[in-house]
Amino acid sequence: MNPLRAFCLSMILCTAAVAGDSPHRWSAESLKGWAALPIQDEGRIKPLDTYSSFKLLKFNGRRSCTTPDGSRLTAVAWLLDTLFYPEQANSYAIFCVDSDETVVAMGLVPHAKKRDRYSYNELRKGEEKLFELANVYARCPAKDRTVNQDQIVRLAENVGEYETLSAYLDHARKPIDLESCDVFARLFPSKTQATPADILRKAPLLHNEYAASQKSGVASVDPNGKAILNLFHALDEVRKTATALSSIPPVLHEETKWLTPADIVLRAFETGGVDIQEIELFAGLDELAQSTGDPARFDEKAAAWRTSVIRLATSRGEYAHVPTEVAFYRMDLLGKALALYVFAFLLVAVSWTAPRNRPLYAATWIAVAAPTILLSIAIAMRCIIRHRPPATTMYETILFTTAVIAAVSLIAEWMNRQRIALTAGAVLAAVGMFIAIKYEAREGSDTMPSMVAVLDTNFWLATHITTITMGYAAALLSGAIAHIYVASHLLRRPADGEAFRASVARMVYGIFCFGFLFTFIGTLLGGVWANESWGRFWGWDPKENGALLIVLWQLASLHAKRGGYIRDAGFCMASIACGMIVAFSWWGVNLLGVGLHSYGFTSGAMTSLAVFWIIEGAVILLGLCAVLRARAGSRKRTS
Repeated sequence: MNPLRAFCLSMILCTAAVAGDSPHRWSAESLKGWAALPIQDEGRIKPLDTYSSFKLLKFNGRRSCTTPDGSRLTAVAWLLDTLFYPEQANSYAIFCVDSDETVVAMGLVPHAKKRDRYSYNELRKGEEKLFELANVYARCPAKDRTVNQDQIVRLAENVGEYETLSAYLDHARKPIDLESCDVFARLFPSKTQATPADILRKAPLLHNEYAASQKSGVASVDPNGKAILNLFHALDEVRKTATALSSIPPVLHEETKWLTPADIVLRAFETGGVDIQEIELFAGLDELAQSTGDPARFDEKAAAWRTSVIRLATSRGEYAHVPTEVAFYRMDLLGKALALYVFAFLLVAVSWTAPRNRPLYAATWIAVAAPTILLSIAIAMRCIIRHRPPATTMYETILFTTAVIAAVSLIAEWMNRQRIALTAGAVLAAVGMFIAIKYEAREGSDTMPSMVAVLDTNFWLATHITTITMGYAAALLSGAIAHIYVASHLLRRPADGEAFRASVARMVYGIFCFGFLFTFIGTLLGGVWANESWGRFWGWDPKENGALLIVLWQLASLHAKRGGYIRDAGFCMASIACGMIVAFSWWGVNLLGVGLHSYGFTSGAMTSLAVFWIIEGAVILLGLCAVLRARAGSRKRTS
């Protein structure tokens, strides 16, 4: 390399290092340590790994991002770059914009792709216009906004959150100038600048000095009083920016809220001040931000600071499940379960071409059982981490319903051994896992949130939700197997059609009865829980009405079957219709946006539900046509 060029390059790198913007290649050991760092977010203690994953998922639609040089960063590495090397992180294309119309509305030139990812540096030029439009559109109800308006509101929210993150340690990078006065000469000898941490250590003395100047009535003209007041104003800027992460555990165990650097500043100048341990943790963060130009020194100080935080969190009894949560997401049991369920479906489809191949049949059992075990382990780990039942949020009901469907299909297959239950179970399980992962990506928020008080774990809540969700699962599985009955009629296959369909109908009936039992008991237990929580057994809440609708339909179907009003074909159609009602009760009533069950509200599902109902309605009509055609043919042959 040309010596002059090499010299210039080295100068550029040195300048960047001084500015704190040099690329820090995070080691695997360092990332592992940061991933397990506990913080408080959304009312619960969680690892930094979880926080960064969902934050990046919200911004980017993925749990990783790509740097301008093509390197792929994990969520933790991205967050560390954002906190400690913000100028570098500003160039990462992490903001997923679904339509280039949003970029045009900001007054910017869009990328060639209609849907693409943009960096903060690219969007910053149109930031003022973005926030101006977002303020206007945010006043409109979400249901009345256009797709582009909704995208502008979400993008503005994401950009605002990113700016808060990137400014988290700005105070540590800019020492505060000290005015010339007697107080500062005594407290900060031979210093013209001080870091916020230096000032906080002297907070009680500064507080007393200012109180004395006020008491004497000369604070407005006294140089010491004026200098201290100006210093307080400078610290107030720290309080405005250092708010993103509650990363400092309070020393007093009776305090439940963790502290941000802004909280430390505020408390330091209140009567009674702040504990020295909390100030030292604040100072540790400052030292980290100031040592970004020396990676070795940074890693050494980071390890010591994390150890101090973990030790304090452990003494408060708040760290026990943090490593478990890190392991849960690193194992990616749900992603593996989805892949295995898709493979299981393909294997079951192949097994239909070789019905007498016993090794292949055994392989299909294993193919469905293996992901079911993984999913069950994942659900159990979530219960351990959060100390609550397996289905207390909408997302968790998807996981639990999927696991129950797969388990019941395995039991039904063991009793029937015709690959029918395995086929339906594999299909529904794959669909369930896909919906869960898609739901998580769409919401972009923690799937293990803190629950509101009325939904906090208790015996009746646990039994109600678990039982009724099992009823949902069985109802959906019986409806799915009923599709095979309809397909057999339409295709006039197999050769022994009547015997085959009778076997399918028996399976549908058995699983339907299983579902009715759990739906009925779950609805009653829901009334008991409502009486304990809200003081009334039944209040005609939309969710309660939806559960009642399922029970009434199941009762009507079973009575019609028992009374001979419908037979196998009619009961299978009723089972498919029951699946439609379950979807309405489970998801549809949430779209109404009213009722006490606000924990289950979601958005964006109406189109999917409408498509589902249209398809299922068409299946029922085709089934009725096929049955009528078969009966007409039978009468013709008889005559």
